[in-house]
Amino acid sequence: MGGRPAALILTCAALTAWLVRPAVPAEPARPAEPAPPLQTLDELNVVGERPGPRLWKVSKGDHVMWLLGTLTHVPRRMTWRSSEVEAAIGQSQEMLGSGFSVSSGLGPIGAVKLYFQWRHTEKNPDRTTLKDWVPAPLYARFEHVKANFDSNDREIEDLRPGLAALRLYDRAIDAAGLTERDTVEQEVERLAKKQHVAVRKPTLKINDPSGALKEVGSLPPSLEIGCLDATITRIETDLQNMQQRGIAWSFGDIDRLRALPYSNQREACLTAVSNSPRMKAMVDTAQQAWLDEAEGALTRNRVTFAMRPIYDLMDDKGVLAKFRAEGYRVDGPASQ
Repeated sequence: MGGRPAALILTCAALTAWLVRPAVPAEPARPAEPAPPLQTLDELNVVGERPGPRLWKVSKGDHVMWLLGTLTHVPRRMTWRSSEVEAAIGQSQEMLGSGFSVSSGLGPIGAVKLYFQWRHTEKNPDRTTLKDWVPAPLYARFEHVKANFDSNDREIEDLRPGLAALRLYDRAIDAAGLTERDTVEQEVERLAKKQHVAVRKPTLKINDPSGALKEVGSLPPSLEIGCLDATITRIETDLQNMQQRGIAWSFGDIDRLRALPYSNQREACLTAVSNSPRMKAMVDTAQQAWLDEAEGALTRNRVTFAMRPIYDLMDDKGVLAKFRAEGYRVDGPASQ
């Protein structure tokens, strides 16, 4: 199991890093009942090296931070390389990743115990199944999507609605020829280490992971139905656009990315997690931690390289807006 149990803090452990990624605000588009035919997905064929988007520049005086906007779903077969990124890393004293390090203070025995607690908590209570908690029309849509993307997965029926949503979503992403693995961020970290640039990530400290699991596990699965509904809606309506976003990102086409808004399940799933006070506090802490790390890096370094989800950088209420409000200068693609 390695260090995996420390990251399995119920829904938050599976969802926190995903939930705190900002998304383009949009009104959710609910499909009519019965479930519409699923989109026919063309084979996604993005081969060869792709540069991704140009860098944003945040500066105050002679201190500079170069920011690469990352995308959650990129073409699985894409090879990414950017000479601009390599040059910026070479000038930097530190690199700040977009993710988080999880600290729980668990030893090996505690990690094993937490793993088995997680395995119990991820399932619906009292030997009930997903069908027992989900309204019939939504369950019919769930079965329709599952039949297309994961027909042989019987264990998914035992999962709480929020985790069933995440599992089905992962299968659909894979079928679309996309990957959720942080391949670009991993490559950037490799380049930083090759050039002896220190890599930093905010630390998300979990003081009582067992208590957090117990707290969220005590919540009724019915609170997660909105998350399942929103996730199925996105699978039903957005996979082709997700493919197009991945292609647009690979070519650095910011205008095309802006022209592809989408309904996102993040808010519905975040609402479900936020019914746990501990999980809500954890998500709030995670959202602020990156900005604190970035401001610290800008203060102590002449040059810093950092990564952030690209939709956060394009959001007029995102991290770049916060930098501007605090007196930093922001330049770069779509930086109006």
